Amino acid sequence: MNAIYILPGQQALLHEALQKCAKNPATASVIFLMADKNAYSEEALTPLLQAFNKPLIGGIFPELIHKGKRRDEGVLIVQLPFTLHTLLFDLSQPPDTFFPALNEFQVVSPDTPSTLFVFTDALAPQKEAFIYSLFNFYGIYPVYIGGSAGSLSFRPLACIINNKGMHANSAIIGWAGKRIALGVSHGWESVSEPLKITGVDKYHLTSLNWQPAFEVYKSIVEAHSGQRFDDNNFFRIARSYPLGISKMDAEKIVRDPFRLSGQELILIDKVNEGEYIEIMCGSMESLIRGAVFARQMAINQRTKDMNQHNLFCIDCISRALFMEKLFNEELNAVGEGLEVNGMLSLGEIASSEESFLEIYNKTVVVGIW
Repeated sequence: MNAIYILPGQQALLHEALQKCAKNPATASVIFLMADKNAYSEEALTPLLQAFNKPLIGGIFPELIHKGKRRDEGVLIVQLPFTLHTLLFDLSQPPDTFFPALNEFQVVSPDTPSTLFVFTDALAPQKEAFIYSLFNFYGIYPVYIGGSAGSLSFRPLACIINNKGMHANSAIIGWAGKRIALGVSHGWESVSEPLKITGVDKYHLTSLNWQPAFEVYKSIVEAHSGQRFDDNNFFRIARSYPLGISKMDAEKIVRDPFRLSGQELILIDKVNEGEYIEIMCGSMESLIRGAVFARQMAINQRTKDMNQHNLFCIDCISRALFMEKLFNEELNAVGEGLEVNGMLSLGEIASSEESFLEIYNKTVVVGIW
């Protein structure tokens, strides 16, 4: 995996890097990742994207990973040795438009060995319906890998990128007729009994076990942590206590409560009424074990024709916020002698083995090709 990193304010170097990729016969497609801080403007970037003559997909993310180090600004160009067939979706359109678009797009049989790269706008209202449509169309046949794009400020922006430019409220897919190796894990551990979701309004979790959601959450977290919530410290405490959705014979799907509205927990991604969740907690040791497990899952699937020296990592920005300066230890554990490139996302998109396609939070996804 060849990856080129360009700092902000170096438009000429960025143009040169894209030209180099265009002329390189070993580069068939490109994943284009840009950090939100000091990002290139749409006016500066669009002409470069439109001049690039190979398939390109990507987005704006809170941070990047280049050679195992966090980068809070700049552009990362990941060169792919296989061709991506790409399609952009307008997520302001009704969900019933997604399936016909996929049916028209997919000329090659979707049940061949393949990989689907997926990037979505984290704030798009039809994001979950789009992911459901993808799985409904492709099923368990491809490996899915991707992430939710956007800014930690949670302001709307044109954060999805393709050859035509930058797009808001959108998603992009890239289908490849090659199956990659994939690992998915998180390392968070339950500290509560299962709690039934008895009230939810979009991204607002309103009640658990027929009681106000924050009241239930607060009592469990305060008892476990020995800390007390006040008017200013919700995020500082809650970042250590995500929610885990119970799944049959699979690791729990983590959901991230990032804000409080009265007695309601506001989540980054949706949960459904009637599901059961548990409150989770993690230590540095358990999270790093989870990251190592994701790495090992991918390596166990790696074949001789895949890259033996590099891997692609999609890690959650909230894991970095939780670990702070110690987050480098997680990246070192994921790498362990291999070069790591990727990004820190607002949600990780993957299918773990033959499970349902999911949007994860606080999770590590590792891909090798």
